[in-house]
Amino acid sequence: MDIPINKLTDQIDPDATHDIFCSIQAMDTGISNHEVWISQVHQSLICQHGHSNPADLCEDAHCRCKFGQWLYSPDTEVLKAHDSFHSVVEKHQQMHALARKILKKSENKQDIAEDEYRDFTSQAIAFKLEVRNLQYMLMSQVCVIDHLTGAWNRYAMYSKLHEEKERLARTRHSCTLCMMDIDYFKRINDEHGHTVGDKVLKAVIGFCRASLRKYDSIYRYGGEEFLFCLPDVEQDEARIIIERLCVNLGKYPIPLPNGESLSVTASFGIACMQNNSSVEDTIQSADHALLCAKAKGRARVCCWEDGLSTFK
Repeated sequence: MDIPINKLTDQIDPDATHDIFCSIQAMDTGISNHEVWISQVHQSLICQHGHSNPADLCEDAHCRCKFGQWLYSPDTEVLKAHDSFHSVVEKHQQMHALARKILKKSENKQDIAEDEYRDFTSQAIAFKLEVRNLQYMLMSQVCVIDHLTGAWNRYAMYSKLHEEKERLARTRHSCTLCMMDIDYFKRINDEHGHTVGDKVLKAVIGFCRASLRKYDSIYRYGGEEFLFCLPDVEQDEARIIIERLCVNLGKYPIPLPNGESLSVTASFGIACMQNNSSVEDTIQSADHALLCAKAKGRARVCCWEDGLSTFK
């Protein structure tokens, strides 16, 4: 089943992926706590008539349960950008409000109407399903993210680019791809170690993300190679954008753990997506243009037009 890339958020900070994984695990624990709580509510209604947990009768009962203590804590800050998270919050509060209503009736020895009990159980089920939906959405997101750099991975790349190709056919708009390779990256690993190499990759992609538009996308193609997708940009305009990025990247100091800084350069190959060419062909053209940029001395931008490399 294809993951709906268009429904995912933009590329995320790789530091946030740890928090997301922790949230997924916390929701598993939360579901277990939720099922225990449901059992306790039923026990209060059936076996302990008039002896409910006092916390369940409070107006802020949703904040007092174990799931609520996590849900409303700073630990969930990373989830607040997702609509499904707010739906979980809403259903959680409604569930506790319905539970409070029937538990108070039980405390006062009043009859509980069938529809009141049904509303509570339905809401409890809806809440659990919404939590599972949020978990699935988060797992889908982190499974298409390169956790080191925060760029999309190759699976996401092909899904998104084929979607972009379909949009191109419908709208007749333009789209340009750019392949980037960090120059002499092996030398960085050899001289400074892989920890510094990872730091360089993360810093370079952070710089590129800040330099491009919000709706441009970055994909880790492999190793130190990355692909940029620039929707609604003609090749000549893309060349201007990427040349500016190329120059500024060379001036960007990357801080090292020893207090020093390191500057890197990159080579870029550009190809425009065409209606009569496949996504794979366009990627290959961008890759050929990148090889030409490296052959011409690196730290530069080359374009590919009509099967011929043009050095600009």
